[in-house]
Amino acid sequence: MSLWLLFINEMKSFYKSKVMIVLWIGFPVISILLHYFQVGSEEMPVFALVGLIIASLGGTLATVILSTSIVGEKKEHVYELFLIRPVKRRNILLSKFFAVYSCLIVATVVALIFGFVIDVITSNIALSVMIKDTLKSVAISIAAMSISCSIGILIGTLSSSIALAAILSIYIGNQLSLISIMPSIFFPELDPLVFSIIVGVVATCLIWTLIILIFRRKQF
Repeated sequence: MSLWLLFINEMKSFYKSKVMIVLWIGFPVISILLHYFQVGSEEMPVFALVGLIIASLGGTLATVILSTSIVGEKKEHVYELFLIRPVKRRNILLSKFFAVYSCLIVATVVALIFGFVIDVITSNIALSVMIKDTLKSVAISIAAMSISCSIGILIGTLSSSIALAAILSIYIGNQLSLISIMPSIFFPELDPLVFSIIVGVVATCLIWTLIILIFRRKQF
């Protein structure tokens, strides 16, 4: 069974569980609400605030969804059925990663577009600045959620309890995902757009190397 077929199967599962619908509706709603809850004359632009919140909230959701899903499937002996077929072990986990990650990317882009449009209508910020900062928010969010999804897979692979996986995801996964933006906060001269992408790619690759090594040796 190919990675593509496994990915399609995972996407169908998310569709049936209504997870995608909640994300695609919930994140844009957050964009709108943030605009109306902001106070003060020197407000942070909606798109910038949305990017930071979605990076945190989306990362936490991704980590919990993936980790608990993997633990639940291990308990139900799902992987034993997969492994008696000609399926590469890494493809089983990669399909989950890409399914959740692609859903989050769509939700993030839609939410940031809402935030961008709100700022265009209500703010006096120059359009070129808005576009540049929106791209930064997209990069930061996508990089952080890539790390979060990878950490969720790692936690699910290592954990044997759904409750433990959820707790670790909330208290550890979300914090580690923010490594993509921390250096930019302490070193403002760094370009957040470039730096977030580099850190996201490097951290994701390192975590996945560890995941593949562990899952390859795991007994079911």
